[in-house]
Amino acid sequence: MSGLVFCLDSGTTAVKAAAFDRRGRLVATAQRPNSALRRSGEKVEQDMEVSRDDALAVLAECVAQAEGMPVGLIITGQGDGTWPLDAEKRPAGLAMTWLDGRARGLVSELTQANALAPIEDVTFSRPTAASQSMHLLWLAQHEPDRLERIAHTLRLKEWLFFCLTGELKAEPSALLPTWGDWRTGKLSPIVEQALGLPKGIDLLPEVLPVGACRAGLTPEAAKMTGLPENLPVLIGPGDVQSTLIGLGLGVAEGIERCSIFGTSAIHGCFMLDPAGMAERPAGMMVQPFALGEGYICFHPSFNGATLFEHLSHMTGRAPTGSAVEPVYSGLVLQPFFEPGGERAPYTTPHARGSILGLTAATTAAEIDWAGREALAFIARRSHEMMQSGPIGSVSGAIALGGGLAGDRAFAQFLATTTQSPVLRTTNGQAGLKGAGAIAAFHLFGLSRKDLTEGWLGAYDELIEPETGAVAEYAEAKYALFTRLVEAVSPHWDALARLDAMQKRIGLS
Repeated sequence: MSGLVFCLDSGTTAVKAAAFDRRGRLVATAQRPNSALRRSGEKVEQDMEVSRDDALAVLAECVAQAEGMPVGLIITGQGDGTWPLDAEKRPAGLAMTWLDGRARGLVSELTQANALAPIEDVTFSRPTAASQSMHLLWLAQHEPDRLERIAHTLRLKEWLFFCLTGELKAEPSALLPTWGDWRTGKLSPIVEQALGLPKGIDLLPEVLPVGACRAGLTPEAAKMTGLPENLPVLIGPGDVQSTLIGLGLGVAEGIERCSIFGTSAIHGCFMLDPAGMAERPAGMMVQPFALGEGYICFHPSFNGATLFEHLSHMTGRAPTGSAVEPVYSGLVLQPFFEPGGERAPYTTPHARGSILGLTAATTAAEIDWAGREALAFIARRSHEMMQSGPIGSVSGAIALGGGLAGDRAFAQFLATTTQSPVLRTTNGQAGLKGAGAIAAFHLFGLSRKDLTEGWLGAYDELIEPETGAVAEYAEAKYALFTRLVEAVSPHWDALARLDAMQKRIGLS
């Protein structure tokens, strides 16, 4: 066995590594929980050195299992966040992750003042509480001394690349939605000018296309991982695009839509011209396709499978992220529980969750299932907005991945709600598979057909939409869900003000 491609995916929940042979066959894998996350209310940070140590340990575990000659390593991970270095290239404090909600008040103020419109015109995406630019603005206002010490701002995968190679580099798909013009592929000063940032683009690393963004493994990293010195290390796109490609988006014939339900929920499509979308929420993202012509467009929701953990705090029962039986009810749940609000398809830092239709007879099982229905409704709304042409004109299956893909009842309800066949994948390796396929494309010159036949593998099953009473229920409830969100959302800012009043009362 020879020609092994190693992949590292440092996510919010877990850190994973895998080794694939040249044909895309998985030969080794390792995983451990993300032990670096530090969460306290709105503050969601990561210890950069612990993140590094977790990644190196997982890589070493994977390498110890694999037999063959490594030919490359590709890194992916969380797409947003701020991982700061000082002038000595040491961590300048804890990293602010994409879940950090401290900047949401700034986002709300700037949105109301229409100050973010020039940024959205250039980047195609309005800054949110997850954006690196807003993190820097928050630091400028609340921790100016720390901001002064920051000489470089990275994302997680760029930090790990630096730890492995000693070089500061980045690829464009991660940076353009925050700092650049998706049409030209260039960074733009408009962002820092519109926000009044004292520094921004100057803090970013050198930007090179995926494939060209690479460097050799250092002797120190080689010793710690068991990989050979000077092994080519590539920075892939973020974990979102890597996972979407791993599910076949833009690669497998006929796969132009995907939904991922992991820590967050991601709904994506492949397009040659993003300007043709039916609707464009301010929180959506557009990234150049890592395998050539085209774009990956996606709605990166803050609220995904973590919803069930939040619901468990209210119901008193253990989180039910695993498969459950449907429990249809008159409950309509709005799944906006993350402290950063919501990003897409509803873009506001003050989004709030709600459960309407509660009675004394409501059960915890009904609430759990209503949460799954809500996630399916968000998926339908997202795919409707991203399609080109009239609503309802899109055909073809939705490829489904992430932890909830293991829940067949949920997959069935998603198919029925969207009136689209669902291709379910439950191997849990889509992000690593996608990253490996990207590496193979750039290292070996494989075609998309080669990647489809070897690297992406088969789907578990194709689930057709139901008809009859369940379909009628899903259609009626989706219509009510969207009307209720439209009715409640104008009051989210007032609820946020009450929250601020409550905090002041606690301080008095």
